[in-house]
Amino acid sequence: MEPRIKRPDQCSPEDLDEFEDLIIEGGEVSPVGLRRRIEAAEHLVFVGNQPLLAVGAVKNPNPGYKQSVFEKADVPELSDNFAYELGWLYASPDARGKGVGNILMKAALEASGESGIFATTRANNHAMHYLFDKFSFEKLGSDYPSKHGDY
Repeated sequence: MEPRIKRPDQCSPEDLDEFEDLIIEGGEVSPVGLRRRIEAAEHLVFVGNQPLLAVGAVKNPNPGYKQSVFEKADVPELSDNFAYELGWLYASPDARGKGVGNILMKAALEASGESGIFATTRANNHAMHYLFDKFSFEKLGSDYPSKHGDY
């Protein structure tokens, strides 16, 4: 499966709808304002076509949001080291266990170039932690409670 990497302004409205629908299916992202955030991303990654199997993004984090994340993790001094945020990685249930996560990670990291990229995830999201380890991400700072659930 070859990933498709696009800037949001290169996507059709249907591409953006499919991307957004898959993210919402994952249940971990608030749909409020999601389309605007998708359109503000640096790059979107699509895997599969008819049906779309998985998505991910190289996000342009809002400076206030980024500073807040690093402050909550007790490492505010590191915020400026990262231009992008890796996010919205989601594979449909039918696509799991087939290497799609590797495809998403590789494509997103390739799209981010040499710029620093950070990511956040639940402490109990073992699949993402496995990918972070595999792609040489390092844990920085401390865990902190999510505003999206009891974790």
